[in-house]
Amino acid sequence: MLNLWQFGLDVQQVMTERIFRMMSGELSLHEARRMFTERQTAFSQAQIIGANTLLIGGPVVASYEMIKVYREAVRANCSRLS
Repeated sequence: MLNLWQFGLDVQQVMTERIFRMMSGELSLHEARRMFTERQTAFSQAQIIGANTLLIGGPVVASYEMIKVYREAVRANCSRLS
């Protein structure tokens, strides 16, 4: 089940942690690159999964599957950054 509140809080936590690291000078070049590549990867995966699921299950199922890709990426960042 999708919990939008928790998803929003997790996104905020990841963004806040990265901004604090950036402002303090502790953000490594590797982490800065990772911010962009993770977004591109999640977007590509969500589009592919969404297109495949749209053909099989319809638009509602496709939207949930696409959001699940983003939710998993954000959760991975939360656990890695904390």
